[in-house]
Amino acid sequence: MSKRRVLLIDDEPRILDIVRYFLDQGGYEVEAFTAQADGLSAARRAPFEIAVLDIVLDGASGYDVAFELKKIKNTERVPVLFMSSKVEMADLFLDSYDGRAEFIQKPFKKLDLLEKIELLIKGGGREAHKAPPRNKK
Repeated sequence: MSKRRVLLIDDEPRILDIVRYFLDQGGYEVEAFTAQADGLSAARRAPFEIAVLDIVLDGASGYDVAFELKKIKNTERVPVLFMSSKVEMADLFLDSYDGRAEFIQKPFKKLDLLEKIELLIKGGGREAHKAPPRNKK
């Protein structure tokens, strides 16, 4: 059985190493990047089952990266786990994101991270639902 692939982007190398270690321990194949451009290039080469994105990145946000992932073939519907120590940003990102997503607050425990990832991979998580347009009579 092949490992499930995870795209991980965080501009803090120390945090990146910790999260990568947790995911390795959970049996995932992780491609980790400190630069959003490198992560997006990797997504263009081969699809991922989930993206784990820091909300605050150098020169961009995790939301920007998630939006760009939607433009890449085979990653349009990849679920996203946003992470940040800034919990006040969570609802803003999740409410405005059009797709399956969750948030985890830094610092977090390995078990909490793995549970959120499994939830998203299995089809759970919060999803923005836009009301369909009403037909005029």
